[in-house]
Amino acid sequence: MKKAISIIACIAVLITCVFSIPASATSAEELRFSQEYMTSPYYEKLIQALEDTADSTTMERTLAVALSQEGYLNYATEDCDLDQARAEGKLWTGAELRMSQDQTGNTEYTRWAQRYILGLDEDAQYADYDWCAIFVSWCLYQAGYYDDEALKKYFYSYAADPRIFYDADSWYGSFNCNQRLVYYTPLAHHKLEAMDWNTYYNVDVDPYDIPYKPGGIIFFNWNGTGDYFSHVALVVSYDTDTHVLTYANGNFSGMVKTSQIDLDEEESYSGSDVFKNAGRIMAYADYDKYTPPEQKEIHAQSDVISWDKSASSGIRIQTDSESILASVYIDDRYHGSIIESNMIYHEGLLAIGKSELVGLSIGKHKMKLVFDDGELELDLIISDKENAPDKILGDADGDGVVSILDATVIQQTLAAIPVSSFDEAAADADGDENVTILDVTAIQRCLAELSAPEGIGEVIL
Repeated sequence: MKKAISIIACIAVLITCVFSIPASATSAEELRFSQEYMTSPYYEKLIQALEDTADSTTMERTLAVALSQEGYLNYATEDCDLDQARAEGKLWTGAELRMSQDQTGNTEYTRWAQRYILGLDEDAQYADYDWCAIFVSWCLYQAGYYDDEALKKYFYSYAADPRIFYDADSWYGSFNCNQRLVYYTPLAHHKLEAMDWNTYYNVDVDPYDIPYKPGGIIFFNWNGTGDYFSHVALVVSYDTDTHVLTYANGNFSGMVKTSQIDLDEEESYSGSDVFKNAGRIMAYADYDKYTPPEQKEIHAQSDVISWDKSASSGIRIQTDSESILASVYIDDRYHGSIIESNMIYHEGLLAIGKSELVGLSIGKHKMKLVFDDGELELDLIISDKENAPDKILGDADGDGVVSILDATVIQQTLAAIPVSSFDEAAADADGDENVTILDVTAIQRCLAELSAPEGIGEVIL
């Protein structure tokens, strides 16, 4: 069994963005399932399980989905009859076969993550994931825990649930997939966000006394150190007398399998020291159907954010959102989230890394921040002082772009308030050879795309 959790988190899930579904005639069903899988007995068992549990709880349906996949075996490409594997619905592959017995990511579940969530087409190179958490996420989704809207909002990276809260440096094992950073192994450091989850962690509750329920999510740490989550599964049952925990999991030696662990036994996993199994139980959570937080109007410390391409870091935005997640859209295009990219959101402060901004053009952009509890729209002004022309009409502060900041600088200068930079020639936006409040109005009208003097934003000859 792989030691690392393969990540949803994520989800995640809008054309051209990371979580978009490509614009094509392909049906939603064909995106959700491969053609091979839809002809396999596992698909039939999935549909039957969903029919049988139509009136059951979300947890019961999730477990039924997992058990319906019992025996699904990931095929390696070495010494394998690929045609037979495809015929049995057990293989999805992209343009290049590169999997070995130690790289067990070529499954229907990882195909779903790439095809349906990331929006990659059938010919895209698949990635080799340790897919235990993707499997749990797939089960949650098929059982209805997430609808498509929630999936695409939260499925940023592949974890058992996107609301695993963690420190900014608590991920490792990233790779680049078509220039997209994808993180697949969480080191959650014991911080399970309990929104919609009843969460128990082994520091607070004895592993023997955790109220395990069928369909609940169980997190393991195989090496017994308790430092991070290394596997995730769904509880099938727990015997309070014998202390045997039965669980359904993906990526157990490359397959979907029901397994057992005796909490009283002392064992070694994958070469680790011998530990009592009770110490390998890291956390447990049960849940109901996901309910979004109540939406509210979000505010920031400023409606205008500026950033220069020569800056050594990104930007910080203080908001009054109570969310722990944030995703960023610029000019209606997705630019990342705090889970999958170089972003941090903590106590209302959103830090966006430079990597999310460097590709933006000089000028004004519309930025939208999407939180659990609401959305916030801002103006983002991008400049490039190192490579800006000598003078641009209206660029009073000399940052290489005309923005509301130039109007502010002119107002401050007229009020005899000191400013760090002021270009009088460029500040004469209306061309009357005087810097007055009329220049402020001219810039404002230009930014609002109203009638304004010609030449604003152009290089002064």
